[in-house]
Amino acid sequence: MWLARGCFSILAVSILLASYANAGEINAADEDEYMVLQRGDAEITIDAKLDDWRLAENVLLMGADTWEPWEGGEWDNKDDLTARLRVVYDRDNLYFALLVKDDEYVAEAGNPWENDGVQMAINSITQTFPPAAGLQADTHLYNFSINEGWLAENGTFMGPAEIEMLRYDDTKETIFEWCMNTDIFDEGLELQAGQKIAFAIIINDSDEDAKGQKGWVGWGNHTIVHGKSPEEMQTLILSFDTLAVDAISKLTTTWGALK
Repeated sequence: MWLARGCFSILAVSILLASYANAGEINAADEDEYMVLQRGDAEITIDAKLDDWRLAENVLLMGADTWEPWEGGEWDNKDDLTARLRVVYDRDNLYFALLVKDDEYVAEAGNPWENDGVQMAINSITQTFPPAAGLQADTHLYNFSINEGWLAENGTFMGPAEIEMLRYDDTKETIFEWCMNTDIFDEGLELQAGQKIAFAIIINDSDEDAKGQKGWVGWGNHTIVHGKSPEEMQTLILSFDTLAVDAISKLTTTWGALK
């Protein structure tokens, strides 16, 4: 089931993560592969707090270099729309943590792409990377937002994700944290090191004075927009490496401080 929470104003948001700034940060515009670490013994609770992601040092940054306008939309600065994604895996699940900086948050009735929602495509069956042209039934497209929850758009709907979504008005950040059981994108699949998964994601932007889908940042954008082209998908590579051992020195700063 999907679990959503609305807008909150919180005086102190403490999201504990690593004590480095920019360490492991990857510009999505420069890479077509992302190494997904194994979860190992680390516990990940889907609660939109992200303190248990402090050891996942691979951060995929989506900002100015991946921005595309739509219907006159403009990207003003990093506070207008910037997103940071982390992914880890175990045998049966993919875990995602997405931190979005967005200074004007819109969540009204409608489709997720018409608000400040997220669209994601995934395909673990393809044998070629990127996948062949033409959106196939085994490429699943999921859309979600705080207002609308978790929706399937393409492919056979395999089931819901466990997801939490939370807006922090004081820091102008939105957190999306979700876990996808492998049955959602390939029934009976067991994840293992060395495996490749085709993937794409966009984060849409809608502002108070410019409602609707006005642009997006993302990775493999045209998988999802401008005609849906799976040959534009990027690649998640399941790593042999496991999340590092915890250390007290890595518990001092917040992910929100990673600029």
